[in-house]
Amino acid sequence: MKIIEPYDVTPAMMLASNVPETDHPAWAAGTSYENGARVIRQNAIWESIQAANVGHDPLTDVTSQWWFRIGATNRWRAFDNRLGGVTRQPGNITYTIRPPRTLNSIAFFGLDAQSVRIRVTTPGAVLIYDQTFQLASRDQVGTFWEYIYTPFTVRSDLILPGLSLPSGSSIEITVASTGSAEVGEIMIGNQIDIGITLMGSSLGIVDYSRKDRDEFGGVFIVPRPVSEIVRFRFSVPSGGEARVQQVIRRITSKICVFYAIEGEDRFGMTIAGILRDYDLTIGAGKSFGTIDAESLV
Repeated sequence: MKIIEPYDVTPAMMLASNVPETDHPAWAAGTSYENGARVIRQNAIWESIQAANVGHDPLTDVTSQWWFRIGATNRWRAFDNRLGGVTRQPGNITYTIRPPRTLNSIAFFGLDAQSVRIRVTTPGAVLIYDQTFQLASRDQVGTFWEYIYTPFTVRSDLILPGLSLPSGSSIEITVASTGSAEVGEIMIGNQIDIGITLMGSSLGIVDYSRKDRDEFGGVFIVPRPVSEIVRFRFSVPSGGEARVQQVIRRITSKICVFYAIEGEDRFGMTIAGILRDYDLTIGAGKSFGTIDAESLV
Protein backbone atom coordinates (compact mmCIF):
# COMPACT_ATOMS: atom_id res chain seq x y z
CA MET A 1 0.00 0.00 0.00
CA LYS A 2 1.20 3.49 -0.86
CA ILE A 3 0.26 7.09 -0.13
CA ILE A 4 1.14 10.22 -2.08
CA GLU A 5 1.34 13.18 0.27
CA PRO A 6 0.74 16.27 -1.89
CA TYR A 7 2.51 19.61 -1.66
CA ASP A 8 0.15 22.58 -1.93
CA VAL A 9 0.57 24.44 -5.22
CA THR A 10 0.63 28.19 -4.53
CA PRO A 11 0.44 31.15 -6.95
CA ALA A 12 4.17 31.69 -6.41
CA MET A 13 4.85 28.17 -7.75
CA MET A 14 2.77 28.57 -10.92
CA LEU A 15 5.01 30.07 -13.58
CA ALA A 16 2.51 29.92 -16.44
CA SER A 17 -0.85 28.56 -17.60
CA ASN A 18 -2.88 28.91 -20.76
CA VAL A 19 -6.14 28.80 -18.77
CA PRO A 20 -7.34 32.42 -18.49
CA GLU A 21 -8.53 33.68 -15.14
CA THR A 22 -11.41 35.65 -16.59
CA ASP A 23 -14.39 33.91 -15.02
CA HIS A 24 -15.52 37.26 -13.54
CA PRO A 25 -14.06 40.76 -13.06
CA ALA A 26 -11.37 41.21 -10.43
CA TRP A 27 -12.58 42.76 -7.16
CA ALA A 28 -12.04 46.52 -7.00
CA ALA A 29 -12.20 48.46 -3.73
CA GLY A 30 -14.02 51.45 -5.25
CA THR A 31 -16.73 49.50 -7.10
CA SER A 32 -20.24 49.16 -5.69
CA TYR A 33 -21.47 45.58 -6.07
CA GLU A 34 -25.11 44.52 -6.10
CA ASN A 35 -26.50 41.44 -4.40
CA GLY A 36 -25.48 38.41 -6.49
CA ALA A 37 -22.55 40.07 -8.26
CA ARG A 38 -19.48 37.87 -8.60
CA VAL A 39 -15.79 38.81 -8.57
CA ILE A 40 -12.37 37.18 -8.51
CA ARG A 41 -10.12 37.71 -5.52
CA GLN A 42 -6.92 35.70 -4.94
CA ASN A 43 -7.76 32.88 -7.40
CA ALA A 44 -11.26 32.39 -5.97
CA ILE A 45 -14.78 33.40 -7.02
CA TRP A 46 -16.81 35.41 -4.52
CA GLU A 47 -20.50 36.37 -4.61
CA SER A 48 -21.86 39.52 -3.03
CA ILE A 49 -24.68 38.79 -0.57
CA GLN A 50 -25.70 42.42 -0.01
CA ALA A 51 -26.48 45.40 -2.20
CA ALA A 52 -24.31 48.56 -2.13
CA ASN A 53 -21.27 46.43 -1.31
CA VAL A 54 -18.39 48.93 -1.50
CA GLY A 55 -14.88 48.65 -0.09
CA HIS A 56 -15.38 45.32 1.65
CA ASP A 57 -12.47 43.02 0.80
CA PRO A 58 -13.64 39.40 0.43
CA LEU A 59 -10.40 38.22 2.03
CA THR A 60 -11.02 40.15 5.24
CA ASP A 61 -14.77 39.45 5.46
CA VAL A 62 -14.24 36.62 7.95
CA THR A 63 -17.88 36.58 9.10
CA SER A 64 -19.23 36.38 5.52
CA GLN A 65 -21.29 39.50 6.07
CA TRP A 66 -20.69 40.82 2.55
CA TRP A 67 -19.23 37.99 0.50
CA PHE A 68 -19.68 34.23 0.06
CA ARG A 69 -16.84 32.19 -1.41
CA ILE A 70 -18.16 30.12 -4.34
CA GLY A 71 -14.93 28.24 -5.07
CA ALA A 72 -11.74 28.35 -7.07
CA THR A 73 -11.48 29.94 -10.51
CA ASN A 74 -11.38 27.71 -13.57
CA ARG A 75 -7.57 27.88 -13.65
CA TRP A 76 -7.22 26.86 -10.00
CA ARG A 77 -9.91 24.17 -9.73
CA ALA A 78 -7.22 21.64 -10.69
CA PHE A 79 -5.43 22.46 -7.42
CA ASP A 80 -8.30 23.16 -4.99
CA ASN A 81 -8.30 19.76 -3.21
CA ARG A 82 -11.78 18.91 -4.51
CA LEU A 83 -13.09 16.65 -7.25
CA GLY A 84 -16.52 18.26 -7.54
CA GLY A 85 -15.31 20.97 -9.92
CA VAL A 86 -13.06 20.68 -12.96
CA THR A 87 -10.71 22.89 -14.92
CA ARG A 88 -12.13 22.91 -18.45
CA GLN A 89 -10.88 24.47 -21.67
CA PRO A 90 -11.22 23.87 -25.43
CA GLY A 91 -8.11 22.13 -26.74
CA ASN A 92 -5.19 21.80 -24.33
CA ILE A 93 -4.74 22.72 -20.67
CA THR A 94 -1.18 23.68 -19.76
CA TYR A 95 0.57 24.51 -16.50
CA THR A 96 4.20 25.22 -15.67
CA ILE A 97 5.00 24.73 -11.99
CA ARG A 98 8.23 25.25 -10.06
CA PRO A 99 8.34 23.30 -6.77
CA PRO A 100 10.40 24.79 -3.92
CA ARG A 101 11.41 21.33 -2.71
CA THR A 102 12.25 17.98 -4.31
CA LEU A 103 9.20 15.82 -5.05
CA ASN A 104 8.69 12.49 -6.83
CA SER A 105 5.05 11.93 -7.81
CA ILE A 106 2.18 13.45 -9.79
CA ALA A 107 -1.43 12.24 -9.73
CA PHE A 108 -4.34 13.27 -11.97
CA PHE A 109 -8.03 12.73 -11.24
CA GLY A 110 -11.17 13.50 -13.24
CA LEU A 111 -9.40 13.53 -16.60
CA ASP A 112 -11.37 13.87 -19.83
CA ALA A 113 -8.76 14.14 -22.58
CA GLN A 114 -6.71 12.13 -25.06
CA SER A 115 -3.30 12.38 -23.40
CA VAL A 116 -1.18 13.88 -20.64
CA ARG A 117 2.38 15.05 -21.23
CA ILE A 118 4.93 15.78 -18.49
CA ARG A 119 8.20 17.64 -19.15
CA VAL A 120 10.69 18.34 -16.35
CA THR A 121 13.57 20.80 -16.79
CA THR A 122 16.24 21.35 -14.13
CA PRO A 123 17.13 24.84 -12.86
CA GLY A 124 20.10 24.63 -15.26
CA ALA A 125 17.69 24.26 -18.23
CA VAL A 126 18.47 20.54 -18.75
CA LEU A 127 15.52 18.42 -19.88
CA ILE A 128 15.48 15.33 -17.64
CA TYR A 129 12.00 13.94 -18.33
CA ASP A 130 9.59 14.08 -21.26
CA GLN A 131 6.81 11.50 -21.43
CA THR A 132 3.35 11.43 -22.99
CA PHE A 133 0.67 9.12 -21.59
CA GLN A 134 -2.23 8.10 -23.83
CA LEU A 135 -5.48 7.87 -21.90
CA ALA A 136 -7.45 5.79 -24.42
CA SER A 137 -6.79 2.05 -24.42
CA ARG A 138 -8.33 -1.22 -25.57
CA ASP A 139 -8.23 -4.56 -23.77
CA GLN A 140 -6.06 -7.21 -25.38
CA VAL A 141 -7.94 -9.23 -28.02
CA GLY A 142 -7.34 -12.56 -29.75
CA THR A 143 -9.21 -12.18 -33.05
CA PHE A 144 -9.94 -9.55 -35.68
CA TRP A 145 -13.64 -9.47 -34.73
CA GLU A 146 -12.81 -8.91 -31.08
CA TYR A 147 -10.64 -6.00 -32.19
CA ILE A 148 -13.52 -4.51 -34.18
CA TYR A 149 -16.14 -4.83 -31.44
CA THR A 150 -14.11 -4.28 -28.29
CA PRO A 151 -14.70 -0.65 -27.26
CA PHE A 152 -11.98 1.75 -26.25
CA THR A 153 -11.86 2.85 -22.63
CA VAL A 154 -10.51 6.19 -21.43
CA ARG A 155 -8.64 6.49 -18.15
CA SER A 156 -9.90 9.27 -15.91
CA ASP A 157 -7.11 8.86 -13.32
CA LEU A 158 -3.35 8.73 -13.81
CA ILE A 159 -0.80 8.04 -11.04
CA LEU A 160 2.86 8.73 -11.79
CA PRO A 161 5.14 7.81 -8.86
CA GLY A 162 8.91 7.54 -8.91
CA LEU A 163 9.56 10.70 -10.91
CA SER A 164 12.50 13.05 -10.42
CA LEU A 165 11.14 16.53 -9.65
CA PRO A 166 14.10 18.50 -8.25
CA SER A 167 13.67 21.62 -6.19
CA GLY A 168 13.54 24.64 -8.50
CA SER A 169 12.82 22.59 -11.61
CA SER A 170 10.12 23.49 -14.13
CA ILE A 171 7.30 20.94 -14.43
CA GLU A 172 5.34 21.43 -17.66
CA ILE A 173 1.95 19.70 -17.70
CA THR A 174 -0.16 19.40 -20.86
CA VAL A 175 -3.63 17.83 -20.80
CA ALA A 176 -4.41 17.47 -24.50
CA SER A 177 -7.75 17.00 -26.23
CA THR A 178 -9.15 17.38 -29.72
CA GLY A 179 -12.31 18.76 -28.13
CA SER A 180 -12.61 20.16 -24.63
CA ALA A 181 -9.97 19.08 -22.10
CA GLU A 182 -10.91 18.56 -18.46
CA VAL A 183 -9.04 17.72 -15.27
CA GLY A 184 -10.57 17.53 -11.80
CA GLU A 185 -7.43 17.55 -9.65
CA ILE A 186 -3.66 17.55 -10.06
CA MET A 187 -1.59 16.53 -7.04
CA ILE A 188 2.19 16.90 -6.91
CA GLY A 189 3.95 15.38 -3.92
CA ASN A 190 5.97 12.49 -2.50
CA GLN A 191 5.15 8.78 -2.51
CA ILE A 192 5.31 6.98 0.84
CA ASP A 193 5.44 3.18 1.08
CA ILE A 194 3.22 2.01 3.93
CA GLY A 195 3.28 -1.78 3.60
CA ILE A 196 2.24 -4.76 1.50
CA THR A 197 -1.41 -4.70 0.43
CA LEU A 198 -3.24 -7.87 1.49
CA MET A 199 -6.26 -9.81 0.27
CA GLY A 200 -9.39 -8.78 2.11
CA SER A 201 -9.13 -5.11 1.21
CA SER A 202 -12.58 -3.82 0.27
CA LEU A 203 -14.54 -1.13 -1.54
CA GLY A 204 -17.69 0.77 -0.58
CA ILE A 205 -19.55 4.06 -0.99
CA VAL A 206 -21.21 6.68 1.19
CA ASP A 207 -24.32 8.22 -0.38
CA TYR A 208 -25.02 11.71 0.93
CA SER A 209 -28.37 11.93 -0.86
CA ARG A 210 -31.41 12.68 1.27
CA LYS A 211 -34.17 10.06 1.17
CA ASP A 212 -37.53 10.78 2.85
CA ARG A 213 -41.01 9.26 2.77
CA ASP A 214 -44.34 11.04 2.97
CA GLU A 215 -47.28 9.86 5.06
CA PHE A 216 -48.39 7.53 2.25
CA GLY A 217 -44.99 5.87 1.92
CA GLY A 218 -43.94 7.77 -1.19
CA VAL A 219 -40.18 8.25 -1.55
CA PHE A 220 -38.63 11.66 -2.12
CA ILE A 221 -34.94 11.71 -3.05
CA VAL A 222 -32.69 14.76 -3.03
CA PRO A 223 -29.60 13.68 -5.03
CA ARG A 224 -26.29 14.57 -3.41
CA PRO A 225 -22.68 13.50 -4.00
CA VAL A 226 -21.49 9.94 -3.44
CA SER A 227 -18.00 9.32 -2.05
CA GLU A 228 -15.98 6.13 -2.33
CA ILE A 229 -14.61 4.22 0.65
CA VAL A 230 -11.59 1.95 0.36
CA ARG A 231 -10.42 -0.23 3.24
CA PHE A 232 -6.79 -1.21 2.76
CA ARG A 233 -5.45 -4.23 4.65
CA PHE A 234 -1.67 -4.27 4.79
CA SER A 235 1.30 -5.81 6.58
CA VAL A 236 4.46 -4.15 7.90
CA PRO A 237 7.67 -5.93 8.93
CA SER A 238 8.38 -5.72 12.66
CA GLY A 239 10.33 -2.58 13.40
CA GLY A 240 8.47 -0.47 10.84
CA GLU A 241 5.48 0.28 13.01
CA ALA A 242 6.83 3.56 14.42
CA ARG A 243 7.48 4.89 10.92
CA VAL A 244 3.93 4.05 9.79
CA GLN A 245 2.52 5.67 12.92
CA GLN A 246 4.51 8.83 12.20
CA VAL A 247 3.31 8.97 8.60
CA ILE A 248 -0.33 8.49 9.58
CA ARG A 249 -0.06 11.20 12.21
CA ARG A 250 1.34 13.59 9.60
CA ILE A 251 -1.33 13.01 6.94
CA THR A 252 -4.29 13.23 9.30
CA SER A 253 -6.69 15.92 7.98
CA LYS A 254 -4.73 16.14 4.72
CA ILE A 255 -5.94 15.39 1.22
CA CYS A 256 -3.75 12.52 -0.06
CA VAL A 257 -3.70 9.83 -2.74
CA PHE A 258 -4.21 6.28 -1.46
CA TYR A 259 -3.57 3.24 -3.67
CA ALA A 260 -2.80 -0.46 -3.43
CA ILE A 261 -0.15 -1.05 -6.08
CA GLU A 262 1.71 0.83 -8.79
CA GLY A 263 0.46 0.50 -12.36
CA GLU A 264 -3.04 0.07 -13.74
CA ASP A 265 -5.68 -0.20 -11.03
CA ARG A 266 -8.14 -2.91 -12.10
CA PHE A 267 -9.85 -3.03 -8.70
CA GLY A 268 -10.81 0.64 -8.35
CA MET A 269 -8.74 1.07 -5.18
CA THR A 270 -7.01 4.32 -6.11
CA ILE A 271 -8.62 7.40 -4.58
CA ALA A 272 -7.82 10.98 -3.70
CA GLY A 273 -9.27 11.65 -0.30
CA ILE A 274 -8.89 11.76 3.45
CA LEU A 275 -8.03 9.24 6.15
CA ARG A 276 -11.15 8.07 7.97
CA ASP A 277 -9.76 5.39 10.24
CA TYR A 278 -6.50 3.57 10.96
CA ASP A 279 -5.50 0.60 13.06
CA LEU A 280 -2.22 -1.33 13.39
CA THR A 281 -1.97 -4.55 15.40
CA ILE A 282 1.55 -5.45 16.56
CA GLY A 283 2.64 -8.99 15.77
CA ALA A 284 5.74 -11.20 15.86
CA GLY A 285 7.71 -10.78 12.64
CA LYS A 286 4.89 -8.81 11.00
CA SER A 287 2.27 -6.32 12.08
CA PHE A 288 -1.09 -6.07 10.36
CA GLY A 289 -3.13 -2.92 9.84
CA THR A 290 -6.11 -1.33 8.12
CA ILE A 291 -6.56 2.12 6.64
CA ASP A 292 -9.98 3.45 5.67
CA ALA A 293 -9.84 6.28 3.11
CA GLU A 294 -12.76 8.31 1.75
CA SER A 295 -12.64 10.02 -1.63
CA LEU A 296 -13.22 13.69 -2.24
CA VAL A 297 -16.57 14.83 -3.61
